[in-house]
Parts: sequence; structure tokens; C-alpha cells
Amino acid sequence: MVVPNAWNFGSWLTAKQMMNTRFRVLHLNDTIRTVIQLYQECKLNTLPVVDDSENLIGVFPKKRLYKALLNGAGLDSPCKPYIVHNPIHITSDLNYDEMSLVVRVTKSQVDYVVVVDHTGKVVGMIGAAEYLRESLNLIMTSSALLESLFRANYEGIIILDRDGYILRINPAVEKMFDLTLSSVKGLHLKEVLPEISISDKRRLGLKQTVRSVPVIINQAPILEKDVQTGTSITVLDITDVEKIAQELEMNKELQTTLSGVLSASSDGVFVSDTHGTIKYVNEAAAKLVGETTEKITGKPLQTFLQTKGLDHVAETGTAEVDQCSIKGRNCIVSHIPIKKEKGGKSESTGFVSTVYLDDNTLTEEIARKWFSLSQQVQYYRNELARQNERESFEHLVSYNMEFNKIKRDAQRIARSSSTVLLTGESGVGKDVFARAIHGASPRAKYPFVKINCAAIPETLLESELFGYAPGSFTGASKKGKPGYFEQADKGTIFMDEIGDTPLSIQVKILQVLQEKEFIRVGGTGNQKVDVRIIAATNRDLREAIAKGRFREDLFYRLNVIEFNLPSLRERPDDILLLAEAFIKKYNRILGAKVLGMNQRAQNALRKYSWPGNIRELENAIERAANYVWEGEIDVDDLPQQIITAEQQEPLSPFAYSSALSDAKKEIISEALRQSNGNRSAAARLLKMSRSAFYDKLKKYGLDKSIV
Repeated sequence: MVVPNAWNFGSWLTAKQMMNTRFRVLHLNDTIRTVIQLYQECKLNTLPVVDDSENLIGVFPKKRLYKALLNGAGLDSPCKPYIVHNPIHITSDLNYDEMSLVVRVTKSQVDYVVVVDHTGKVVGMIGAAEYLRESLNLIMTSSALLESLFRANYEGIIILDRDGYILRINPAVEKMFDLTLSSVKGLHLKEVLPEISISDKRRLGLKQTVRSVPVIINQAPILEKDVQTGTSITVLDITDVEKIAQELEMNKELQTTLSGVLSASSDGVFVSDTHGTIKYVNEAAAKLVGETTEKITGKPLQTFLQTKGLDHVAETGTAEVDQCSIKGRNCIVSHIPIKKEKGGKSESTGFVSTVYLDDNTLTEEIARKWFSLSQQVQYYRNELARQNERESFEHLVSYNMEFNKIKRDAQRIARSSSTVLLTGESGVGKDVFARAIHGASPRAKYPFVKINCAAIPETLLESELFGYAPGSFTGASKKGKPGYFEQADKGTIFMDEIGDTPLSIQVKILQVLQEKEFIRVGGTGNQKVDVRIIAATNRDLREAIAKGRFREDLFYRLNVIEFNLPSLRERPDDILLLAEAFIKKYNRILGAKVLGMNQRAQNALRKYSWPGNIRELENAIERAANYVWEGEIDVDDLPQQIITAEQQEPLSPFAYSSALSDAKKEIISEALRQSNGNRSAAARLLKMSRSAFYDKLKKYGLDKSIV
């Protein structure tokens, strides 16, 4: 089917719209009497003839009836001898095409053309009357369109006859020169607008002043069979254009002034649009991130400023202050929305992000106060979220024997106050496990205070952990402030990412463990505290000790009881169990009605390696719940990395085990080569005891090899 051309009304019109559907069909065995009866009934000069399957085989025009009667045929004689076979016909979806349709009508041996559908069945008849009627409608529609364009055109239009007398003017000319069509129609152009001269040639872009209005004039002759029958003149008022040009010049001057002001600022300024794409930066900002303005412009703001404040500004439309670190420098960032009034309402069109560097005392004081307030807000948010929900070991669901053994052991030791060290990869659930220990302990009714040691700048960590005395530094509260250890008195303090704690802070933590007391920053007296410490890390603390990054004495104080939580890869049977638990959780949070997962989604979750462990699984289910909302989760609702893994061939466990064994064997062989075959030296190189090294040699068949 031909797609209609929006400006060609003929392409909109089809044979189906034009045809006459009041017809009757003849069959081969019908008589002349039947033909006459159908002519009277349908008021048509031609009737279609069909076979037993109702398919077109011919037509019976009225002139064939006359021929039959002249030949002496009776009313009951068959009509078959007078049928015109293989008549010209068209399909019902054929577009209006004057040439093709006229050719078909004039070349036909009958007065009407038969219209059939795609199966060959007769659906209508088209004759001269139908064709002329729809042609007139088409002309009227086209005329209405041209009249609409004529009246709606922003440019003024003047139509003259061949002698220069005015035939038409559009509303734009009436408004431009304070005229009316009724007052100027029939007058010569020189009498109305003498500034405009008439030419028999095409003229474009003539700039003139007509009736004190600056305009641009275009003229073109109206030709009919190469003979000029009139003139068309268009007039464009450029008063508004000149105003726009002046406004653009003012904007350029304003932009130059603004650029000068921003360039003079010592703070970094980033201007971004509503999508967070940088549109402008000043010299201080470019110097801060170490890039040229050309390389910065057009990139996302998050590329240079790791801040979540912009998202909050976009959602609320209110200014936000955040902290970030750029190339090791602590900075305060303020995000202010750029607003404009539209329809009586204010909407954001972009953001101005100003970076204040920590090169002065005032900025450092602002950073300290902001961080303290944000930590307090986060603390109360966490407390509010958990006030009616106490974590317990019952919430830690698992089919894994190793994990369930760890749970039972943790439940037993929860009764004591001994220090616990939780190790394992990031995302394995150390936070939830620590809360379960606290919930099963005698301290459950007292505070559980969590602190992420890696998230707090080193300059603030000591005062956050141990508090500070009144007036201990510029900007300090006059009443002082208790630290996290005091807030957790009689309860449990969970120190996450303990491996990232600076050595200077490790000494004071050791003091708390040994003596149950500490001194506030700027204070003089000892503060007593009764607190149980649960520490967690995803780092190898023994390696950190070897590199001098972690105190050995603190490690042994923390490592009274150690639980190494297995990764999700080591708990494959728990993947679907945990996924179902997260589906229930986010159904409650989102108000969704996710019923579960189909088989494809389950297979994808099983195949994926889960580098982010339980945290990544929870994020994947939360994402899927947002997409699905109701029904079952399909594999296409999961994150792309899981879909990609599902499409790959699974790696055989035997192949994995073999590859791992080969890698270990190669490492030992390389150590022997580097030590020239000296086994003791190779063991020292790998930081293994000699007995363990000899066991490995025997296991991999290297004990008799000469390297």
C-alpha cells in the first residue's frame, strides 16, 4: 500500500472511498430479464458478472443489452453471449491518480470500472460521476489548505493582476501597514504602497522601508503557459529581527561580563544543564581537575566531582551542600539550581556547582561542621529505619552447611563481650551479621553504633570516634561532643572497614580495647566506656601487618573470635533462597506484586559469578522489582551483566579446578626458577613455611623435579 504524501491530497484518496457500493452482480446463467431488473434497481449502466466463487469474470454494459434486443433475443434468453470478458478493473486500495484512472476509464469498453478487493471479489463500481465528484472535493480541500497557508503566513503576501491591480492581501499585510482588503482591492499598488515598484522579473531580498516599516521584499511573476498573468509579492517585517539582533548583542556582552566575573573567582565553578552535562567552567575549576576547558565542557559533572548532591537538587529544586575529594584535596561543593519563571511557575534549567577548596581555615571549619551534621542526620535516619526491626540470626537464611555452622557458632559467642572480627569479600553481609550478634547478646537493648572507617576523612576520624572537648579547635561546640564510642556505651560498636584506619587512630582503638577508656580530642580526663567491638574488613590484615599498614598488637586484640563469611559463589544453593527473600522485602517497600522468577531468570542467577555478593544480588532484585512491578521476573528484567553471563556457556567445575591447579603449580615452578632450585629460598619468596612448601611440591609432582 502506498503511504500518503501529507501535502498531496490525491494520495489520501483511494478507490474504496470513491466507488459506488450500490450494485448487484450477474451470473452466467442469468437471463436478459434479470439484467433489465438489476439495471432498474441499481441505476447503473454496467453490471459486474461473477462466477460461482463470486470472482469477477466480466461485465454487462447497457449497450450490450441494446445489442441483444436488436438481435431478437427474448427476455428469457441467457445473457452469457453478450458479456464483455476480461474487463478493465482496479483494486480498492489504489490511490487517486488522475492519469492512470482516466486512462482506465477512457480505454474501457464500458461506462464503469469494476473495483475488486485483494481476493478478486467485486466491492464497488466507479464511473465518471463518482470520479468528478471526488475530484471536486479534492480541489476544494486543496483550496482550503492554500487559503489557510495564505492567511496564517507570518510574511505579508500581496497578489496583483497582470496590470498591477490588487487582487488579495493577507492579514499580515493588513496588520503591517494598517490596511483592509475591502479598502484596497481593485486599487493599483502605486496608489496604496508607492514605495514598492512592480517588476516582471523575479527579485529577492530587497531591503526597503515601506510606510516607516523596515522590510525585506521578494517578488515573483505568476505564469500560466509561460505568459505572466499576475505578480506575487511577499513582505517580511524585520523590526523584530533587528530587536532580536540587539538582544543577542546584549547577551554577548552579558556573557563576556559573567565570564570575567567567574574567571576572577578563586573557587572552581561548574555550570551544567538539567542532565548534569557541563556547559561552562572557569579557569579555577579547570586547574583544579587538571584538564582544559575544552576537554571538560560537554562531559558529565560526575566525571570530575564524585558527589550525590546534584541528584538531590534535581529532585527537590533546593540548594545542596556536599563534600568531595578531588586529587586528594578535601572540598566543599555547593549546588544551586538555575531557575526561570514559566507560566507562573519556577522550573530548573541547570545548576551552578561551586567548589570551595580547603586552603583556608574557614573552609576547613565549614567542612568539619557539615560532615558532623551529615553524620548525625544519617545516624538518626538509620535508627528510625531500624527502631521497629531488630536483626536476628533467624533473618540470615541459608542452605549452606558452612554458613549455618558459622551462624551457630556466632549465636554461642553472642552471649560474651569478646571482640569479634568479621572477614570476607565486600557485600557478603558483614553488617547484617554484626547486627545479628548484637541482637542475640545481653547488650541488645543498648545502642548498636555503626561507623565506616573508610568513609570519614582522616582529619575528622579521631574526633568522630572519641569526641572532642569544648573549644578544642576553631568551630568546635562550646559544650563539646561525644564520639561514637561514648554513644555505644553498654552496647556494641561496629567498625566496618577497620583495615582502612590510619595508624595514629589504631593506637587509641587499642587503648580502648585494653583499658576501656580514652581521652577526648582536646580533653584532659579519661572517659570510661563499656562497649563491645565488632570489627569487619575485606582486606587481608596479615598482609597489611607485613607491609606496616596495620598494627600487629591491635590485630590480635581484634581477632579474639574470627568469622570468615563465605562469598555468594561459595553458597550457590542460597542464591534463589536469598532472591525470594529480597522479592518479599521490595514488595513491602515498593508496594509491588512480584510473584517470583521464571525459569530463565533463575538459571541466569545461578550462572552468574556474583563479584558483588549478596549486596549485588539485592540490587539486582530491587531493579527487577521496579521494572516488573507485577507478575514474574524474567531474565530481561535483570542487569545487563547477568544477562550476558546467562548467554555464555557455563564453565565446567572440573575445568575450573584444573585451571586453578595448573596456576598454582606454575607459581611454585617460577619461584624455584628465581631461587635457582633452592627450596628454602623459594618458600621464603612465597612467604610459606618449608613444611607447607614441601607439601605443595609433593602435591604437584615437583618434589623430584630438578629446576
